[in-house]
Amino acid sequence: MKPHTLLILLLTLTFAASCGSKVKRDDGTEKEYSIFNENLITANKYLVKEDAERTAQYIKRRSWKMTDGDGGIQYMVCAHGNGDSISTSPNIQMDYRVELLDGTICYDSEKDGKKELTVGASEMEPGMTRTFRRLCHGDSAVLILPPHFAKGLIGDMDRIPPHSVVVYFVRIND
Repeated sequence: MKPHTLLILLLTLTFAASCGSKVKRDDGTEKEYSIFNENLITANKYLVKEDAERTAQYIKRRSWKMTDGDGGIQYMVCAHGNGDSISTSPNIQMDYRVELLDGTICYDSEKDGKKELTVGASEMEPGMTRTFRRLCHGDSAVLILPPHFAKGLIGDMDRIPPHSVVVYFVRIND
């Protein structure tokens, strides 16, 4: 789905009438839902499914053996290092390349410089934090993050477009 089509869809849903209706839940309680909420849930499920399908095709084309992470995150450790676990030593320096599924390179440490950060700090995408906690210093890995764990619906407003699945090739320095 093209970014402008996605934005039109979301704007249409935003301006949709929100007529309320009560729905009885399995536990017997009633919950008021609006058509607006139902439409947003439907649109979100569609987008998540579409992202998962595109990611699966990308992985299949490369014959990669990825590990399923939380919420659609995929990762693969390419080489194990000898360093401490990142969960016990969260300050890292890394070499990286960030790409889109079509191969467009968005960021690269060869051009942009190595990145120094603390895993779990707010400057990291949530998907990176979740996956990095499973890695060690010295590891090389590929991480594929769906938009909701990467840059979200608006991208980074620089090099990563709206609603993009992002592929990170990283090497955590010792």
